[in-house]
Amino acid sequence: MLDGMYLKYVESVKYLGIVVNAAKYFKCSMEHIRMRFYRVFNSLYAKTRGANSELVTVELRKSYCMPFILYAAEALPLSNRIISIC
Repeated sequence: MLDGMYLKYVESVKYLGIVVNAAKYFKCSMEHIRMRFYRVFNSLYAKTRGANSELVTVELRKSYCMPFILYAAEALPLSNRIISIC
């Protein structure tokens, strides 16, 4: 109870853009980060397909897509399995 009201049990909570899962140990979900990365990458790739320049695609990926993958990465305990998925 908190302030006379019962707390609701949930499997996951999103806080500051990070999804924290209910588990015995600290566990985060990276699914939403990966989905946002691919969504941005696919839209950029579709728009730059006519440019036929790999350099343009790489630079746009570094400036628009990489921040989604790297957001809060230094603060989270990432295992090798999670890193390989992303």
